[in-house]
Amino acid sequence: MNGITEAQAVTFEKVTAGDKIWQMMRFFVVTGLIFTVSFFAMNYQAYSAILTNALDANANAEAEKVLSASSANISADLLLPVMEGEKETQKSYNWLDFPVVPTDNRLVIPRLGKSVPLVNMTTDNIEGEDWAELEKQIQGGLQEGVVHYPGTAKPGQIGNVFITGHSSYYPWDPGQFKDVFAVLGQLEVGDEYYIYYDQQKFTYKVREKFEVNPDNVNVLQQPHDDKVSTLMTCTPVGTTLRRLIIKADDIS
Repeated sequence: MNGITEAQAVTFEKVTAGDKIWQMMRFFVVTGLIFTVSFFAMNYQAYSAILTNALDANANAEAEKVLSASSANISADLLLPVMEGEKETQKSYNWLDFPVVPTDNRLVIPRLGKSVPLVNMTTDNIEGEDWAELEKQIQGGLQEGVVHYPGTAKPGQIGNVFITGHSSYYPWDPGQFKDVFAVLGQLEVGDEYYIYYDQQKFTYKVREKFEVNPDNVNVLQQPHDDKVSTLMTCTPVGTTLRRLIIKADDIS
């Protein structure tokens, strides 16, 4: 007999359709696995920092020890836990008989065990409305620490001291602070952080934590009757889908 029966044709079509569905499912599973492995490989440092900080119960205590120390009872070794995971070192402190103050501008977050340079930016690109150059300027600053957003209030002034940092960035980027804010989400309302600016210490207490869309510029608003600070980074870590916002009051 030549040809196939109608029943055989129906069975063949069912088998073919089943194979196609299976092939499609296998494609999506394999693609998903490749994406997942690649994603975590690209952001290994950031997620490693999150896990380490979550498991390190001593990070906060060690950082507080440094902040409360004076020249009478501090050794240089105590400075290291605050900067754990960073390749930069603090080169000079005032070794007088009062609490240690960094000579550079710096953000210190005891709960996260972070002490990082605070990079100031000129306002030229904002005044000239050159947004492309502004982005390049900020990205360059982020290679050297966290960035004090140009045009926002300085510590001690009325307004909003706005600071941004990477939660994760390209592994091949030469900057040493690609994941400095990876653990920023572990800050909670009531936590305190410190900004050392022009050799003065300013203390901020977190009052709220929330997320916004990347195009939300309201977080940059400058109040006319209050002293506040904002920390910002991308979230979820390894993406630019949202922005994590930490808002704090100046309680210095």
